[in-house]
Amino acid sequence: MSAFVVGCSRMYRRMAHAFPRDFRATCGDGLEQLGEDVVPRVWQQHGAVGMLALFADLALRLPYEYLSCWTGRLKEAAMTVDPFEGTWRAIQSEAAQWPEGQPRPQQTCLRFELTNTGYLMVAYGVVNGQAAAERPQSIATDGRRRPLLDLGGRPIPGVPAGAMSYGSRTDPQTLEIGAEADGQVLGAGTYKVSPDGTTLTVTNKGTGLKGPFEVVVVFERVVPDSSQPHG
Repeated sequence: MSAFVVGCSRMYRRMAHAFPRDFRATCGDGLEQLGEDVVPRVWQQHGAVGMLALFADLALRLPYEYLSCWTGRLKEAAMTVDPFEGTWRAIQSEAAQWPEGQPRPQQTCLRFELTNTGYLMVAYGVVNGQAAAERPQSIATDGRRRPLLDLGGRPIPGVPAGAMSYGSRTDPQTLEIGAEADGQVLGAGTYKVSPDGTTLTVTNKGTGLKGPFEVVVVFERVVPDSSQPHG
């Protein structure tokens, strides 16, 4: 192999090594190894014209990959994380209240998942030493009233016929939800995320089987969220 071809191979490797770290992490050493494999072959088959085209392609690709890398990072920086999405765990707090006569859960968790209309909320925990979970609740945030049904569109046992649910996003950090039947409020809840996004204060009011109730619980965000893939 001539000294010229060896020099071209080294130059190709150096140019390949100059590509962004993210690109090289994806491609590994393939691009640099390609120089050793391709440069001699291009020289043999296409001569100087082929070598010029090979290096021109690499030189044009280099700024493109940097631009693509920077664009991707800018998009990631601009992405907004929904303040409610994820898993929340109840914590002991002076703000926490629980109705008299009702057992206080030993553990309470909420999970919010984004949907096309708002959120799917799942509440679960431990009560009297036993695992417990409430019916998953669909929360629409457009302010419209909808029949209060389960996720399968069926009536919910114990809920009056004709009951309607509603929900709205009063501000980016606050959800207001509720249910009513025959003009009377069955229950209403406020879910408010703190400005720093680390705590969620939930206030629920309504009328249950034992009469009026009010529950105030403070939750902390679970990080990392075991239900989400993470590196």
